Amino acid sequence: MPIILTTLLAAHTLAAAAAQKEAVAELTPPALAAPAQPALTDDVIRKAVRETVAETPPAQPLAINAQAGAFRANSVEARMSAAFEQAKVPDCLHQDALKLQPAQIGPINVVGPYSLPWVIAAVVRGKCN
Repeated sequence: MPIILTTLLAAHTLAAAAAQKEAVAELTPPALAAPAQPALTDDVIRKAVRETVAETPPAQPLAINAQAGAFRANSVEARMSAAFEQAKVPDCLHQDALKLQPAQIGPINVVGPYSLPWVIAAVVRGKCN
């Protein structure tokens, strides 16, 4: 007997839910109904790609002249100068003495007169002149 009652109750609940869904569908205007999605085919994709390419302006060619080479040479010269400056061993009595051997205790930087032991270690190791 309990199985029959449970089955009838479940059937009644499902029928009521279906009836409510149909009633909402009848009352909903067509403008608010979910729009049907167009099929995504190869032709639709090709058309969209052609439209996007047509909207995109063509890339301008790079100007090639004698002055463009001069700008490039300056940047090469600047990069070489910076590389030589970085590779140079610093002077021990100047601000960048600890460039190659930073004064740190774990994540904490040591500055000022407290960094003197690191300067002495840099002199001994040859990290500064």
